Amino acid sequence: MKTFIIIALVAIFFFAACKKNTVAPYQSQGVITGVDIFYCGFAGHCGGVKITIKNDPTPNPPAFYHIDTALTQFGISPDATFPINVSINWKHDPNYAGYIIVSKLKVD
Repeated sequence: MKTFIIIALVAIFFFAACKKNTVAPYQSQGVITGVDIFYCGFAGHCGGVKITIKNDPTPNPPAFYHIDTALTQFGISPDATFPINVSINWKHDPNYAGYIIVSKLKVD
């Protein structure tokens, strides 16, 4: 009987110590809608990839942002067909309005 109680207590402590990782691997879902070679912002920064963020927490977010990074750096072929659904980690680019910096991207 003592052995059963000890095993039961060890099992309870073991399972109580286990925590489920609830952190989402990506902060947002988005849709890459295409390449914009003609856009020039007020700062004279032109081009980029257009992306719409589905769950953008920004107050009054724009219809889309620009990513100033080649798609090939994320493993996306230059011949890819748009739209492309993606999961991303990102932040606003402090230097260029309407641009974001993507730190992690996965094609869904």
